[in-house]
Amino acid sequence: MVGTMLPRSVLGLVGVALVVALATVCVSAEILPEVMYNVAVPHDVVPAHIVYKIKLKAGQTVNKLMDSEYSDYFAMLDNGDVMTVAKLAPLLGRTVTLRVSTSYPNGNIQVYIIKVAIKDHQTMLRFLKPEYDAYLYENMPAGTELQGLDDLEAMGEEDVKYELLGGHSVFALHHVGGIPTVVSRKALDREAQDLYHLVLRAYDKEGMDMAEAKINVHILDMNDHAPVFTQSVFYFFVPLNVTRFDKIGRVTAHDGDKDKVVYRLAYPSNTFTIVPQTGEIMLIEPPETLVYELELEAFDKRKPTLYSDSLAKAHIEFRYPSDSLFTGESNDIEYDVYPDHAMSKRSAKKRVKRGQLRHTKELVFSEADGAVEGKVVFQLEKEIQWETFKIRDDNPWVEVDTNGAVRIKKKWDYEELGPEKTIDFWVTITNNDRNDTDNQRVILQITDVNDEPPYFINRPLPMQAVVKLNAAPNTPVFTLQARDPDKDHDIHYFLVRDRTGGRFEVDEKSGVVRTRGSEMFQLDMEYVLYVKAEDQNGRIDDKHFQSTPEERLSIVGGKRPPQFYLPKYEKTIPENAAKDADIISVKAKSFADREIRYTLKAKGQGAGTFNIGPTSGIVKLAKELNFEDVRQPHIYQLVVTATEDSGGFSTAVDLTIKVTDVNDNPPKFDLPDYQAHNIDEDIPIGSSILRVKARDEDSGTNAEITYSVSDDHFRVDNKGIIYNRKTLDADDNNAYYEFMVTATDRGEPAKEGTATIRIYTKNKNDEEPNFSQQVYTPNVDENAGPNTLVTTVVASDKDGDNVEFGFVGEARKSGQFVIEKMTGVIRLHNGPISLDRDKYELNVTAVDDGNCCPGGQHLRHTSTAVVVVFITDVNDNKPVFKDCASYHAKVEESAPNGSPVITVHATDEDKGVNGQVRYSIVQQPNQKGTKFTVDPETGDVTTNKVFDREGEDGKFVSVTVKATDNGDPSLEGVCSFTVEITDINDNPPLFDRQKYIENVKQDTNVGTNILRVSASDEDADNNGAIIYNLTSAANPGDLEYFEVQPESGWIILKKPLDQNWSVNEAGNNSLKNVNVDILDNERGEYEVIVTATDQGQTPLTSEVLVRLSIVDRANRPPVWDQRVYEPKRISENISVGQTVYSIKASSGIKDNPVVFYRIIRGSTAQTNKHDTFYLQQRPDNGDTWADIKVNHPLDYESIKEYNLTVRVEVSL
Repeated sequence: MVGTMLPRSVLGLVGVALVVALATVCVSAEILPEVMYNVAVPHDVVPAHIVYKIKLKAGQTVNKLMDSEYSDYFAMLDNGDVMTVAKLAPLLGRTVTLRVSTSYPNGNIQVYIIKVAIKDHQTMLRFLKPEYDAYLYENMPAGTELQGLDDLEAMGEEDVKYELLGGHSVFALHHVGGIPTVVSRKALDREAQDLYHLVLRAYDKEGMDMAEAKINVHILDMNDHAPVFTQSVFYFFVPLNVTRFDKIGRVTAHDGDKDKVVYRLAYPSNTFTIVPQTGEIMLIEPPETLVYELELEAFDKRKPTLYSDSLAKAHIEFRYPSDSLFTGESNDIEYDVYPDHAMSKRSAKKRVKRGQLRHTKELVFSEADGAVEGKVVFQLEKEIQWETFKIRDDNPWVEVDTNGAVRIKKKWDYEELGPEKTIDFWVTITNNDRNDTDNQRVILQITDVNDEPPYFINRPLPMQAVVKLNAAPNTPVFTLQARDPDKDHDIHYFLVRDRTGGRFEVDEKSGVVRTRGSEMFQLDMEYVLYVKAEDQNGRIDDKHFQSTPEERLSIVGGKRPPQFYLPKYEKTIPENAAKDADIISVKAKSFADREIRYTLKAKGQGAGTFNIGPTSGIVKLAKELNFEDVRQPHIYQLVVTATEDSGGFSTAVDLTIKVTDVNDNPPKFDLPDYQAHNIDEDIPIGSSILRVKARDEDSGTNAEITYSVSDDHFRVDNKGIIYNRKTLDADDNNAYYEFMVTATDRGEPAKEGTATIRIYTKNKNDEEPNFSQQVYTPNVDENAGPNTLVTTVVASDKDGDNVEFGFVGEARKSGQFVIEKMTGVIRLHNGPISLDRDKYELNVTAVDDGNCCPGGQHLRHTSTAVVVVFITDVNDNKPVFKDCASYHAKVEESAPNGSPVITVHATDEDKGVNGQVRYSIVQQPNQKGTKFTVDPETGDVTTNKVFDREGEDGKFVSVTVKATDNGDPSLEGVCSFTVEITDINDNPPLFDRQKYIENVKQDTNVGTNILRVSASDEDADNNGAIIYNLTSAANPGDLEYFEVQPESGWIILKKPLDQNWSVNEAGNNSLKNVNVDILDNERGEYEVIVTATDQGQTPLTSEVLVRLSIVDRANRPPVWDQRVYEPKRISENISVGQTVYSIKASSGIKDNPVVFYRIIRGSTAQTNKHDTFYLQQRPDNGDTWADIKVNHPLDYESIKEYNLTVRVEVSL
């Protein structure tokens, strides 16, 4: 410490000045009225127990605890705490008065009088539990007792007074049979407040002792709120492409009791239904109009059932899917097209994956950073705006706000942290926009702050030592040892006060106490030093450091008796401690370094119960203990003497051994069973019925007994009085209640005893008939006849009364229904029956006759139930296609698969599933697959292939559609109609030959039909109508000689062919080739091209070459034996090689009768493009015939007609 020493005279003057100043203040001081407090304290509290805390005001300071005969037992701290400094056992049973003087800055004096009653621990007031949970149903009338407070009773005193703190406007305190009970002052509303916190305080009769218990009152729900729709009108805009059983949207209603809400349509609809549990509106039939309004009702599932006060409406409009009215929120249907504004703005934000583990956050703080509770030390970062934070597990040092702020929960103490010196916790982060959660670990590394004072570890205490009389200077006699919890401590040792005249010194760093000077030390003289240890790294202010309290070090010259390590020894053992078990070790220190021997002696009772090891100092149990044996004391007062060997010194210490009770005796009831007779079943709740008594031979808490019962109709207080906690019912349990009462002590572990309770009750007519169901839902066929059984309602009366049935108003008939009085059987009446509604609601009653009990007929009871009779549709109508005769469908050939054809519709006059129709295609016999498909729900018929009108499909295709209802068994109806395959221009004209070659005589007359070309087109109408035209092949002049008729295809000579010819002949025996030289530009051959064009909207064209050879007028071509050959019909299964036609031609040359035939190969399959037929010549009587034969198998379905061209020639 750095400073300037003042001379004594100056110090004295300063002291005088201070005294004068204080005196001046006291002149105007005022003594305020005394304040009195009462408090009770257990006799066995340890020293340093806080008896009472005076709440000091700003600037108020404690002067002192005024002297009294009890001052040695108590001390007054500067913060207002009154603390024990010694054990209070000697004051047991007394009430002591303490007086505490305090001062205010203005000099006023305030004296507090504290009366302290020292009581036996077992007689102190205490509740069995520090906290109780009580229950009360909302809407119960004033004066209703809270449930769950059976053991709400203070123990320890017979005469106890109670006070209820808090909730006085809502609750009141009553006493029933000595037990405090809490009742309501008014009916409560759970939805307004569901939890109340009360405190029950217990006082002894002197007002000294007090105990408190918390009471948490939970208000339980009753069904007192009907559902309320969130909107009076719900709007839904629905695309027209919805299908049956799609969800249109959802309506919502809220129940103030948080009950499950059930929905239904107020008026049934054939187009919509509503899912009762969810409120989703579902389409069940195709809409017939574009706008609907439904009325909706909501009710809860509690008893009694509550219905919404007003109906809500659902406004439904059907629109095209692209309509801008769709928001995407009113409907649960996923559409192909959504408007942009239908998307949630927040859906575009990046989602954090669910359950993601974020990186660990590690920070470093000093211990001083955590000094202020509630201070925010840092902030956790959000990844998105809607995140909230919550600490996952409770942490003693920090807490986390929902916004991510980390606060100090408890002042940080480095020394109390674990070996890692960290605050380690997990935080759960919730994305409230998506209900996703992440987790993040946070580790705070805490560095130490020097805030702990050092303390001495020298033992035994008080510190004692000896010094040799002739000890030389610097001789060590004792070593001071201190420790400091702080890591950076720097301990120094000092002499605070020296009462030895400077004969000793202390080494500041090592703590070694050494002698000073050469003067002899006096025998048996005590040298006293006051020492302390300072941590010079733990600075308090500019002049002071953290230090130990002053300790007294006693040094005696020469020798001194041994010192026990404790000034006195105490030990508590259980009564069941084993014989020869070690009880306690009592040790003493010899200052002469001699061996010590120990002896044990009893003061008063208990000699021989314990012994001690002569050299070890270990006290052992010499014989077995029994706490319940009155001959054995519960407290043994012993003296242990330690004596040094060889005639050395000896010393003694007191040893107190307390024997505690072990819970080895269960409670026992005075009787094995208890009975109470003729108890009215309608006695008020809380009535005393009987009292039981159990005893326990143990002591203290082991003998404290609490009672409990096994039947929740009753409760028992801790005096054994049994009360009813519910209304009794003589109709249950054969008119008596039998249950067990249990007595449990408070030992560890607890023991218990039981007895049987039988309470016999008297019956009264207090029960109404009870229907087996509140709602009966029978089904009756729509064609049911008279006297048909509908259902039987059943009701019973717990009082044993007979029950009579009827409809409301005691009627036996309601509309077409009758009920039997004694049996509850409901039938259709005996007259004409007309069940033209979907359902009928009947209200039935059950009335008891009161014969169970005397006077019961004067108070009859009625109950009601509802019978909803559903009329079941009978499947007696089959589906009918009413418009079947008018179906005329067309489909264009080559239309893609799935093209629409027609929509068929069938109706079924039945209801429900019996009237629901599904469509299907009836497959034709021997047909592979179907050419059409039909939507089973809508009846839309579409193509199942690509049709070819010119192919096998033809011009008309028959289709049969079947409609089947969903009845069991199902009924069906059919509709057959023809679909016309309309033509498209998809086939060009095709000539029957690939080219035409013809001979023309040179003297042929103008206007003569020379040759007919023929082309065909498989298309229909204009698409198949052909116009012919001529174009030149090579020489445009050829067109001057010929023309073609546009429609018939006949080529006509329009200019004479008479020419001069020069013919050279050359050949062989079988064939003559004639070479014709054309002189003077005269020609012997012409070529033209014939064009065939159809009349389609987009015309198609084909061409063929026609070659005309000019022959001599004397040339005679072969002549067919018939001018025209009639068509020939043959079967498709004719054999290959079989002759289908025979034709004959004659040679025109006299000496050359041989002719040659050949089939002209056409350009289509019908004109023998694929050699389907071949020709074979045969001679017959000088003539040559041509037989046309089958070359390949024929197929009628592929080609129905062939056109063949046969050419006959004569060789020159």
